[in-house]
Amino acid sequence: MSLTTNVDVFKPPRRGYYWSYYIITSSQELESALAHPLAQTYPVVLMFWASWNEPCRVMMRPFRAMAVAKRRAAIFCQDIVERYRVEALPTFLLLKQGVEKGRVVGAKVGDLSNIIMANI
Repeated sequence: MSLTTNVDVFKPPRRGYYWSYYIITSSQELESALAHPLAQTYPVVLMFWASWNEPCRVMMRPFRAMAVAKRRAAIFCQDIVERYRVEALPTFLLLKQGVEKGRVVGAKVGDLSNIIMANI
């Protein structure tokens, strides 16, 4: 799977680099990403986070590691919170064809790994 497409949200990184996750900062980018054919074919893992939140910072390393490990099986995104009623940070969602298939709230590496391995 190659995520380097013409859609802005999945634009390729600098020459010589490969993105294993994408940062989404607006509702328009999220809509574009979820409507993209890749998001209809592959599961999408969303991470809702804030840079000031210590558990979020702790979970960045495992999130990035899973994104690299599963980069050919899923699309990993950091996302905005309004649409999915996120009440605590960090929150992780697994979407398949736009439907929520799993949710992990908090810095729970084991739980995140379990929903990713069970669904991807």
